[in-house]
Amino acid sequence: MTGLDTTVTANRFLRVRRGLRHAGFVLGAAVLLLTIAVALLAPLLAPHDPLAQNLSIRLLPPAWMEGGRPDHLLGTDHLGRDYLSRLIYGSRISLIVGFSTMLISGVIGSTLGFIGGYFGGRVDSFVTYIINCRLSMPGLLVALAVISLVGGSLFTMIMVLGLLFWDRYAVVVRTATQQIRNADFVSAARVAGASAPWIIWNEIRPNVLHHILVIATLEMAMAILSEASLSFLGLGIPAPTPSWGLMIAEGRQHLFAKPFLVWIPGIAIFILVLATNLLGDGLRDLSQPEGRR
Repeated sequence: MTGLDTTVTANRFLRVRRGLRHAGFVLGAAVLLLTIAVALLAPLLAPHDPLAQNLSIRLLPPAWMEGGRPDHLLGTDHLGRDYLSRLIYGSRISLIVGFSTMLISGVIGSTLGFIGGYFGGRVDSFVTYIINCRLSMPGLLVALAVISLVGGSLFTMIMVLGLLFWDRYAVVVRTATQQIRNADFVSAARVAGASAPWIIWNEIRPNVLHHILVIATLEMAMAILSEASLSFLGLGIPAPTPSWGLMIAEGRQHLFAKPFLVWIPGIAIFILVLATNLLGDGLRDLSQPEGRR
């Protein structure tokens, strides 16, 4: 093993060790991985069919409350559907929307940021104009208008959110690219005859990647909240597909009599969004340890 390989291995070991000592990063990653595992293993973990209705046991409270039953641990909803099963399957919708929106918006925003930051001049002015046009539009209101016209579905929601949530990527990547486009290693690659796409992908992208990862976690959290908000308003995932936002919307009519119908999916959304933000905060601290106190 050469000295360079030893240095790289030592740096990776230090990053892993620093990450394991960062409480927020560990907690956020653990909760997110647990949620992903629950979503993937939903058919094995769910005790009942999330769509099966049984009006004879409608509005059962959770098992630890008076009148609850152990075979329905979190109770049932207004149609007698098992709430735990719907909560487990609902995690799939949140994760699919979160990850898909993160990828689509990340590709769009990062591409625009790299192009504008690297080429500058009129290209940068055009990219800045596009970013300003996007920032002038309220994202959630535009999503409401588009989905109300097109109709709510999982694919429509992912595409609308993905095409609306790219501005933060573009702004940060553009600024970071401008800061390093005249660095010595970039100039050396340019003098050696490397093309602009090669330089952006192999020289600039690795030095901006940590910014992109931090933004990705924030955008994922925003996408999860937006999906829950749209589903709550009846413009998101159509019934009877399990969705945490839809579960809150269906339970609000029983808010005072059966508050668990609202606070159980509400807590699930809160925990998942908090975990995603903790993960992003940890990635920021670990990628720039000199900025920590």
